[in-house]
Amino acid sequence: MANYDFQNILSPLDFEYLTRDLLSADLKIELTAFAEGKDGGVDLRYSDNKKSSIVVQCKRSKNITKSLLEEEAKKLKKLKFDKYYFVVSCNLSVKKVDQIKDLFKDWIEGDKNIYSRQRLNQLLDKYPEIQRKHYKLWLNSSKVFNVIINQHLFERSKALISSIQKSYKYYVKNNSIKVALDILNRHQFLIISGIPGIGKTTLAKLLLWEYLQKDYEIIEIRKILEGEQILTEESKSKQVFYFDDFLGENFLKYDVIEGRSYDLVQFINRVMSNKNKILIMTTREYILTQAKEKYAKLDTDELNIHKYTLDLNTYTKRIRTLILYNHLYYSDVSLEHIKELINNKVYKKIINHKNYSPRIIEQMTIKLAETEPDKYANSFLENLNNPFGIWDRAFKAEISEGAKYTLFILLSIGRPIFISEIKEALDFFYVTIALKQGINFRPIDYRDYIKELEDCFIKTNLTDEGTHFIDFQNPSIKDFLLELIKPDKDLLIALIESSFYFNQFAYTVNYLCERFRKDNKLNKIIYKHLTSRYDEFKNTYTIFYGMELRETLKEIDKIDSLKNYLKESKNALMEDFVIKKFESIDSKKLFHHDEKKYLSFFKDFKDKIKIGFNDLFSSTLANIDWFGNVKNFLILKEISTDFDNLVKSNQIEIDNKISNAINKEIEYKDSKSSLENLISELDEEIDNIGAFSKVDFHSFTQDIQDKIESIDNEVDETSEKETVETDDFIETKKESEDKFNEEEYFNIEMFE
Repeated sequence: MANYDFQNILSPLDFEYLTRDLLSADLKIELTAFAEGKDGGVDLRYSDNKKSSIVVQCKRSKNITKSLLEEEAKKLKKLKFDKYYFVVSCNLSVKKVDQIKDLFKDWIEGDKNIYSRQRLNQLLDKYPEIQRKHYKLWLNSSKVFNVIINQHLFERSKALISSIQKSYKYYVKNNSIKVALDILNRHQFLIISGIPGIGKTTLAKLLLWEYLQKDYEIIEIRKILEGEQILTEESKSKQVFYFDDFLGENFLKYDVIEGRSYDLVQFINRVMSNKNKILIMTTREYILTQAKEKYAKLDTDELNIHKYTLDLNTYTKRIRTLILYNHLYYSDVSLEHIKELINNKVYKKIINHKNYSPRIIEQMTIKLAETEPDKYANSFLENLNNPFGIWDRAFKAEISEGAKYTLFILLSIGRPIFISEIKEALDFFYVTIALKQGINFRPIDYRDYIKELEDCFIKTNLTDEGTHFIDFQNPSIKDFLLELIKPDKDLLIALIESSFYFNQFAYTVNYLCERFRKDNKLNKIIYKHLTSRYDEFKNTYTIFYGMELRETLKEIDKIDSLKNYLKESKNALMEDFVIKKFESIDSKKLFHHDEKKYLSFFKDFKDKIKIGFNDLFSSTLANIDWFGNVKNFLILKEISTDFDNLVKSNQIEIDNKISNAINKEIEYKDSKSSLENLISELDEEIDNIGAFSKVDFHSFTQDIQDKIESIDNEVDETSEKETVETDDFIETKKESEDKFNEEEYFNIEMFE
């Protein structure tokens, strides 16, 4: 049960708004709040101009005295109304309740007209959507509300908002936020793109902050499925979905996008079709370009319209100056260090440097704080000249060889990992590589290596179940390590031969070895390691901040993870091995997501697979249960010209299967947008399916429309789409360059 102390976590105005929402829900009316300080005895009011009027008085006070109550009673005598409710932020004794009922007996019916702290908390349990909306409640509470949102999504969103609040002092608003808000107000969807470190995530967080102030629920997602599960349909629920680096942190992750580009487009459309829903996504520009080249559904004018690209010209001199000033002022950089920048006017060179970026400024005001004051200015400029220099120096001079290989192995795993799991990977590295090559590495010292790397290269966190895991501090460290590893064939061989987990092996082969796809020596080593460990491989846990997931590593998952490597490397030995594993799979036991992987692999390697097409056709037809299976069935047409003849021989069964699958989808979908989504899916495939099926798709569309209409009759969708504006002064580039003088900020008095 909720047990909030409203006095300590809400302002009087916050408490009034919370009361408005809770009583509106509880009394089934829509109360109106008045401007603070001008209530005349009224904080909230309701009137239908026909039958009744209601007045509500809110008191955020630790102690309700008799004199306060008498004063409120005097105010009420001057008003005309039918019902009165008294709301307080504290708990009330029986004696105090009786006193309130006596003083207000002319206006209240009894206990039900009095709301105390305890009763308000009970209402928060009853109306979790209100609890979710008033983020100041749960942001300051240690309690995790499973009833609000999924556990891991709640923890992630809570951490994100806390992060925004802590780092908001560093943010500087510029014209980018105005442009971005204009796009969001028009379209509800935005992709922020740009080069690494240019400030995409910072701009996204600035936007989230603006929406947070307008009582939007902030939801950070890591995959489209999470957004699909939590997007609520009622138009009055205000939600912002935030998907940072949605195409992968360092390069296009085929296993994330392949087969899901349609899901992404569908989710975007679903957001845009619901009032007061917002989707903000970030990506690196070159990754977005690669994605559009590979996936036609992502290469649309619509995505270009909703894209805003950040570049260095985004930052005027004023903005650059303020970013540098904020990071110096709020960091641990001493006055002696700052004096060096001011006295030599090095700050001007920093502000105008060609490699200026918010991330570099942030890192150099953290990492270089320990540099000697007289060397600080030169170090600052040296690291701007070489953006990776800050990591290069620390990597070469400040950490041991064992710590370096710990970083390499963490990179090869490709995602956050439990400390217990990386210990296993390090143990295996020691046995397979370190001993043979004489590397100064001892697995028994793994905790020392992690300690060396902490707060510089990696960070250690806890899951909701209390398990320690590690991850990189930020993407720029991964970029730096990629620059080291990708050209180093010997190091790549060591990482392949020491891969302990399957996801580690697949990540290394698919992404780290991109430059050596046709290298015979490397391909032989890949084949040898895969065949020797194939049955022993397991995956690491998947970690979603507040939640740890053990995903079953299925045969089809292994095969699907290696498909792109096989297609590009032409590794014949490995291809034969994987195909034999593929042929052992019973396709009749696959769910439609796995069946799609199965059919996709079959299509790409059909000339080398010994399974007959007739058998494949029969098993795929037998599997049709949902519309996803129907779409899978269409893949068969791309595999063999025998498809048309087999369809004719099984026409009645095919039509019945398709009809039953669509009817089942309609029956189980209970929200307007999911039904509209189904219509879009049917429209997308109607020509393909209609080419071989006699099913009447129009009748299904009518059934869906009828169900949508019944939902419309139950849900009030009269609220207008809300726009969000920023009130802060936004300069033009010309105003900044003509009028701004950075010297006004960079005098020592501004830092004392």
